Amino acid sequence: MWGLGSVSSAFGVDRSPLEILVNLSVFPASVLSFRARAGQSIAGFSVEIMGVDARLRGQWGDPVTREPDLLVHGRPVDVYVFMASTESGARVSLEGHGIPTIATTEDFLLLVSWVGCNGNDVGGEVVVYWRGADRISGRGPIGLYGADATAIREYSADPTNRLTIAPPVRGKRIKSIRTWGGSQRQNGGRKVDHLSAVSPAVPVRVSGLTLRGLRGFRSDAGLRLAQPTGVPGSGLTIVVGANNAGKSTIWEAFDALARKSKSDVSFSEGRRNRLSPDGVHIRLDRVDGSAYSLRSRNPDTSETVAEWITMGTSPQRFEIVSVPSRRQFNASFGKNLTSQRDWMTSGSDFSRSRQFDQSSQFTGRLFDLHNDEAKKAKFDSLMEDVLGHELKWMIDLADGQQGQSYYLKIATGDGSNHTSEGLGDGIISLLFILNALYDSEPGTLVTIDEPELSLHPQHVRRLGRLISRFARDRQIVVFTHSPALVSWDDIAAGAEIARVFKEGGQSLLAQASRSAIDDISRARGGWVNPHVFGSDANATLFLDDGVIVVEGQEDAALLPTVFEQLEIPFNGAIFGWGSGGESNVERILTLLFELGFKRVAAVLDNDVPETSEKLRVRFPGYLVVEIPAADIRDKPAKNFSGKAGLMDRRGRRVKPELEDAAREVLQQVSDRLAPTPRM
Repeated sequence: MWGLGSVSSAFGVDRSPLEILVNLSVFPASVLSFRARAGQSIAGFSVEIMGVDARLRGQWGDPVTREPDLLVHGRPVDVYVFMASTESGARVSLEGHGIPTIATTEDFLLLVSWVGCNGNDVGGEVVVYWRGADRISGRGPIGLYGADATAIREYSADPTNRLTIAPPVRGKRIKSIRTWGGSQRQNGGRKVDHLSAVSPAVPVRVSGLTLRGLRGFRSDAGLRLAQPTGVPGSGLTIVVGANNAGKSTIWEAFDALARKSKSDVSFSEGRRNRLSPDGVHIRLDRVDGSAYSLRSRNPDTSETVAEWITMGTSPQRFEIVSVPSRRQFNASFGKNLTSQRDWMTSGSDFSRSRQFDQSSQFTGRLFDLHNDEAKKAKFDSLMEDVLGHELKWMIDLADGQQGQSYYLKIATGDGSNHTSEGLGDGIISLLFILNALYDSEPGTLVTIDEPELSLHPQHVRRLGRLISRFARDRQIVVFTHSPALVSWDDIAAGAEIARVFKEGGQSLLAQASRSAIDDISRARGGWVNPHVFGSDANATLFLDDGVIVVEGQEDAALLPTVFEQLEIPFNGAIFGWGSGGESNVERILTLLFELGFKRVAAVLDNDVPETSEKLRVRFPGYLVVEIPAADIRDKPAKNFSGKAGLMDRRGRRVKPELEDAAREVLQQVSDRLAPTPRM
């Protein structure tokens, strides 16, 4: 894709002699192209490259000038930018021979200048600042006048201040609809304090993920992602399932895509499913028809290859910020600053057990927001939203036997402090999660594995509301064991829910259709019956299998007692506190069926034979039975005719005359729901 920014100089905003174009279609490189406007001849054109942080300047080296000295419209200077790094740091080649190349995952600055144009001695200059995270996400660089790196970094925090990447038309480079002005240097250095920008590019959303050959996923498994609409929760995708089913493997697939887009990924023998015929294959599909594919070079190697699949247009690249379940950092650490929010995927290491502080990237993120008042205020506000109180933290320097080291200092309520060593696992977990969320952008895809770990249940609920808030304009995928993170308000707003389970020794993925979800959303009890789809019902979704669906809350409360009195093993678990009525049983069975539950039984009263028969026809794989009574217990006549129940009025004992009939029915339920040995 080509985008065009009009660079201001002493000639004014609309009369600049220099054009800067950005090409993101030469995968895996991006191209910055500098050329003179038609009819212009720029003299003394040079490019100086430097780092934003002091620690980068030595790596970049001295300023260099690339030929040709005279820049004309038909002879552009093209600089190829690769997302790659080496042990020795960034690679730069702008010497005027070979292909001018920048290979780095870091942020960098280009100071572009010229000494004259069309024979006069009126020069100009522009600074181009391109963040590593922006290049990954397909966002263009930022351009403005003046070489003050600190000011540029602060200015770049506003995502609207960047060059738009415009789509191609008939194979030509597209000019911006609006021109791009900057703090314009005139007559020996006077600045006009004005900066405007073209509108930011609309992010291309991810429509789904497909994987096979990774760990337990032998065959294709597809995950449909929610699309944010501006309503809280609309962009949230929730993946549930029992332990060891394969949820974290799907998280690993997202993580692998993020890593491969920047460096490389290898899959060890233990991660490759030996029964998959063509090795690992992971594909990220997007709503514009493009896709990013990662696959094994062949089934017998750990090495991989990636490619873009497009529909005739160049792809806008993506940004995935992945938060693993193992969240930790060293209590003592060195000083490092990084604003790169996807730091967790900056290396090629692909392991669930990796130590995050090896490169001090996470503590570098903490330093970055600690030293920026605006960032820290936003971060601390989110932390207070989850904890319910302010967390007063700072970074301090300690002297020790091994020398000086930094640590987190937490202020307690009694006026004292404690260090990183005493920091609870829950707070550490929140530091990682909120670190990923607080500066994410609408184009960012955030994946969080088990966000509930080590958190108090109240904090889990608050975190769920916070994630829902962020998911109104960005995509977030949560892999969880916590019913508190499953909100039917979010699901009704557009959130997706999927379930991972094991069958025949392999991991499978099932997802509820929007029609089933919408049907259940319309039937929710609201304030009258809030328990119908409350936390107890949500907990059922995390079972490996074996679900009993009953009509009402009395059935849910008393049926286990009936099993006990009849001395029948109570296999399985009841779905919440009942269905909220016989008419809702079909809706719940539909949800369970689409989520891949196999061992399911519906236990109804015997006064709804038509409903029972309808369910048997629609769900032939499920057991549908009726208790030998019109209700679970005797109901006296009031405003309606009374009902004779299976138990006495107080629900204490099964009626002796109904024991044999009840035993025959419920034994079928027990047998059907009995767990089967895993292969």
